[in-house]
Formats: sequence, structure tokens, C-alpha cells
Amino acid sequence: MNAKQFSFALGKVDDKYIMESAAYQRKKKTGWRKWGMMAACFCLLLTAAAMLPGVLKGPGGVLPPSGPVVAGPVTDDNDQQPGTDEPKSPQVIIEWDKVAVNESTGMISDAAPRYYDPELYHTENWGEKEIAAYYGWNLEPGYIPEGLTDGGEGPGGIMYQERATGKIVQDQGGRGFWTDFWEDGSPKSDDDLYIPTGFTVQASKLDILHCALLPVDEERTTDFGGVPVTLTHCSMKHGPFDPTQKAPDGLSNMPAGYYDIYTASFTLNGTKYEVTAQRLELEEVIQIVASVISGQTGESITVGGSQ
Repeated sequence: MNAKQFSFALGKVDDKYIMESAAYQRKKKTGWRKWGMMAACFCLLLTAAAMLPGVLKGPGGVLPPSGPVVAGPVTDDNDQQPGTDEPKSPQVIIEWDKVAVNESTGMISDAAPRYYDPELYHTENWGEKEIAAYYGWNLEPGYIPEGLTDGGEGPGGIMYQERATGKIVQDQGGRGFWTDFWEDGSPKSDDDLYIPTGFTVQASKLDILHCALLPVDEERTTDFGGVPVTLTHCSMKHGPFDPTQKAPDGLSNMPAGYYDIYTASFTLNGTKYEVTAQRLELEEVIQIVASVISGQTGESITVGGSQ
């Protein structure tokens, strides 16, 4: 599916977003190029959805208006590990249906990356080796929902560094897991909805550049074993199409409806992370986030439900 098909499928999109997406596809063939195309495709998807009305929905129940939420019990078992003098590690239990979910009204419509003059800035495209060295791991969560893979693409990233001072001014790594992929490495839907199912993990020690959900008035966080996590949700509308326009091949019968987008933001060991998922269940998103945090902190985190 190309950028024009995406724009038609999700509503009218300003030409500049299509051009920005196309620009990503002209980049040098590297690990970052493959990831960049996935991110560009995903951002175009979100940008288009921002221009359509959404319906707010979320988990049942009313959560406190402010302050952190502890989503379940935290046990501190000081009994010794069998056969050792070491105490058992504390276990954190996250009850997914008690996690604070901030409801957003849509997407930020313009989040184009900043341009860096190659005469002034050195650019490096990172593959798995560079990503692992810089962030301390390869951005593959311990939990990946069944049916999702990275399609053999692996992680990718890009770094901009001032030539005069050597200072890094932008670093961004990412990895995507989807149900299917196009030949160029961008995510592909495996059903008639034509909206890919999956998630991305993005990381930066400076600031993550992306399309994002609009902020909420009172942002609530949930404690994941001492790590505050901000989880935001939006239901995005798709279809139907304007019958006066000619739809690209395969898109004319796309049904109208809504799909879920979740974004989880948190900071670990000085690195900012963002997990963005679409068409996944809330419990799956929470399990992904918990596995990232557990893998980096060594905390034992279990995700379950309170019911």
C-alpha cells in the first residue's frame, strides 16, 4: 500500500504529509531506512486519522482525576530464595483493568522531523549492533502478541551530531512488530480493514520525534514497579469513502468503523520510551510495556485482571 492509498483510505490528507512519507522512502537503504518507512507509514496513518472525528471509549469505571495509580498489589517477599542466602525479588502485579487510561480526542496533525544541514551535522544510520550498544538492548520486548513479528527487519535508528562540537542533537531508535509487511518493509494489513495491526517501540535519550496523540487536561500515570507510565487512548474512525471519488484498487469496499490507538510513554535509565499500538487490546499493550520495563529493571512484573 502506498502513501496515496493510505491518504484515500483514511480521509483527506494535506499533500505535504504525502510528500514527507515519500521522502522517507527515498532514503538510503539501511536498517534505519526500513524502520523509517514503517514509522512514516504509521505517522501518515495517524495524521489522516487526526482529520476525522473520533469516539472516546475506554475501560469501565472512573479513576481518580489526578495523581499516580497503583494498578494492583505490590508484594515484597523477604523470604530467601531456595538454596541461597539471597532474598526473593519483590513481585509487582499489574491489574490491567485498573491501569489509568487517558482519553485523547485525536492526533497531533503535524510532527515533521527537523531538517539538519549535512554541512553542519554528521548523520549515522544505526542497525541492531549500534542500537544495542547505545540503548543497552535491541528494542525487542519480552512479550509480543501472537501473530506479530518484525518481518526480519530488526531495529533501526538515526543519529545527528554537530560536526564542530561532536554533540549529539538527535537520536532515535525504533522497532516495529506487525501482522504482515510489504516488500519495502512497511507494515501491511492482513485483513480487509487495510489498517495494519501491531505496535512500535521508539527510544531516545533526548526527545522522541513522532506523530502523537493530543494531550489531555489532567494526565494520569500508573506505577509499573516504580516506573510512572502514561497511557493514552483514542478511537479513530475509518471509512466510508466519498462515492464521488474513485477509490484505489482494493479499497472501495472498506467498511466504516473505529480502531484503537494506544500510546504508552515512560523513562528508563535516562532513555525515553514510547510504545504505540493500533488494533491491539488494552491488556496486550500493558503486557508489552510491562515486559519492556521488567527486562530493563530486572523487576518481576506480572500482568493480570482484577475480575
